[in-house]
Amino acid sequence: MAETTSRLSEIEGLLQRLPAAKRAILLKSITELFVEDAIRYKPAQIKMFDSLFNELIVGMDTEILAGLSRRLAPVANSPRNIISRLAFSDDITIAEPVLVRSPCVEDAVLIDIARTKSQTHLLAIACRSELASEIVDLLITRGDEITVRYVANNKGARISEASAIALAEHAKSDNALAELITKRRDITQRVRGAAASNAKKGSPLAPAAA
Repeated sequence: MAETTSRLSEIEGLLQRLPAAKRAILLKSITELFVEDAIRYKPAQIKMFDSLFNELIVGMDTEILAGLSRRLAPVANSPRNIISRLAFSDDITIAEPVLVRSPCVEDAVLIDIARTKSQTHLLAIACRSELASEIVDLLITRGDEITVRYVANNKGARISEASAIALAEHAKSDNALAELITKRRDITQRVRGAAASNAKKGSPLAPAAA
């Protein structure tokens, strides 16, 4: 590990003198160096990798950045700054791998993206293995029909009572969504029944009495 730290420091010092054409090659090498031994790195070393990644990606094309996103996405201790930067990309081919798979994307980042980014970004978030209720609320509020269905079908999505009612309202014009709602046991029977009823009759769902 001491040798790795020394190599990282040396590389960081050379970056500013490196011709742009060779930066992509170095980025690939740094990525492989990180991924191969990621589980063994200490916080200080991960921070150094983070700094290197953020310096190296400047000016890189979409294909290279998407490749970096795919490599870092499944790594449990990927550097958080570079992961967030990739997640915020307007280009979904770059953002999608980390939005779907990375455990290192913080909820605050997901919330910001869910509030501001495109429907394809929202759909990627809806595919995560776990979703906090605040994120679910945003996906249901801003998401299109497909995103809302993915949320309803996501067993790791924490659905609040308010979101469950919102889903049931959506279901009055979406039979496929209604069917998904009826299969969730974390939604009350009343709301599940109303979802099925809404799909058939188009009737509104009133909130439960206090």
